[in-house]
Amino acid sequence: MRSALARRVGLLVAGAVTAALLLPGSAGASQPLRTGVVDAGPFNVPAFMPAAYADVRAAGATAIRFYAIWSRVAPGARPVDPANPADPAYNWSIMDQQVRVAKANGLEPILSIEGAPDYAEGTGEGLDGTVRPSPTEFALFARAAARRYSGSFGGLPRVRYWQVWNEPNYFRHLGPQYNTPLSEPVRRSSRLLSPDIYRALVNSFADAVHKVHADNLVIAGGLAPFGNENAGTHVARTLPFMRQLLCMNRRNRPKAGCHSRTKFDVWSHHPYTAGGPTHHNLSPEDVSMGDLPKMRRLLRAAVRARHVVSRRRVNWWVTEFSWDTNPPDRNAVPMRLHERWVSEALYRMWLNGISLVTWFQIRDSQSSIPGEFVFQSGLYFGCAGGPECWRPKPSLTAFRFPFVAFTSGDRVRIWGRTPWGRPGRVAIERRGARWKRVVTLKSDRFGIFTRKLRTSRRGFMRARLLPAAGHAAELSVPFSLRRVPDRTVNPFG
Repeated sequence: MRSALARRVGLLVAGAVTAALLLPGSAGASQPLRTGVVDAGPFNVPAFMPAAYADVRAAGATAIRFYAIWSRVAPGARPVDPANPADPAYNWSIMDQQVRVAKANGLEPILSIEGAPDYAEGTGEGLDGTVRPSPTEFALFARAAARRYSGSFGGLPRVRYWQVWNEPNYFRHLGPQYNTPLSEPVRRSSRLLSPDIYRALVNSFADAVHKVHADNLVIAGGLAPFGNENAGTHVARTLPFMRQLLCMNRRNRPKAGCHSRTKFDVWSHHPYTAGGPTHHNLSPEDVSMGDLPKMRRLLRAAVRARHVVSRRRVNWWVTEFSWDTNPPDRNAVPMRLHERWVSEALYRMWLNGISLVTWFQIRDSQSSIPGEFVFQSGLYFGCAGGPECWRPKPSLTAFRFPFVAFTSGDRVRIWGRTPWGRPGRVAIERRGARWKRVVTLKSDRFGIFTRKLRTSRRGFMRARLLPAAGHAAELSVPFSLRRVPDRTVNPFG
């Protein structure tokens, strides 16, 4: 998603209770907020992996997402036995190292598999690896990957999180999006094709991965938030893609005559926004951060209609999100505002029932690295070398230890999450002339703490994690009680 946006601003178990499969009902209920990081650069460089993954862990994250490109593992002719992880046609070397080093750093890998090799592509126009990938071949590869990382193959660790493709509503990842040639703009008469192509991939993938371990989690969606119907850039709008995939109509009801079901355990989205954490997308049919309630209602309705097949409660994750920062990009979000928005974004996503958020990326990209797109959304300032010269940004603290405080009537609503989501005791402090403790709270089992407080509605507030066995004292970034208006930004500077 980032590259193009930078240029253009098994059936349900018999008798199962449907309600048990729904997303968490509200943020009032106890629910986690885990964090992760995704990066296409240093995460793929063996020499950088140990230090880069240690920095992910230091950011308070417990997950790490990898763009696992199918065609790189299977670069040549079709394997003789494509479901066999030991077939000599496969080259797993980079992925093996990614998984091993991630696990050694206490991180759960999310393998996001996309990019079909030549032998698995269909006919039609589109970029290499994107054109009508074969669901049959995809399932065979998924089975090989799930077997390799089953925890019982060659001493390799177990992988539980498996994502089906990346941004399947975006022509750079999956095509064709429409029955209209890519060289022409999308018309009202154009027919959307990609949801049906994607459903077949999801269902075949889920069957293959679940056969290896029934408790593997299959992640679908990962949708791009900004539709584009111009010639040369076909990106299906978020909600129409999702409705067609899940057989729902515009009123969030089952679509007449559509009986397809989609098999997944986690729905994901990439809610980039052209403003702050409450900013709405320009198109009512696309979903940025401020539009998440619309997606949540649609997802809940589809689960309730049993159009989603899962043996467990369907979760909702964000598998990619960020803003670029100033510095280093003078056209990006100023650092002080970025600190605030990072904390508030994590709060808003948690409030909508999202239980895992993956930040793009670990460090600012470098134009000196061949083939790398330049994004300045890292949690660390980049450099020409490796992780040894990265420097933490102020907003790293906001990601590691998010804390917000908003006035509400005569009270102040506070919310936060301890690093790594560990339980702990937290002192809430307010600054007038000096910092003064207001109250001491105990987090829930997920490290979440929230309360409405009677205190002055001026100045700044912060959270102080009190020292205890297993962790040291830490401070969150101070959060101003003054309301900060939304502003329009390019999330990619």
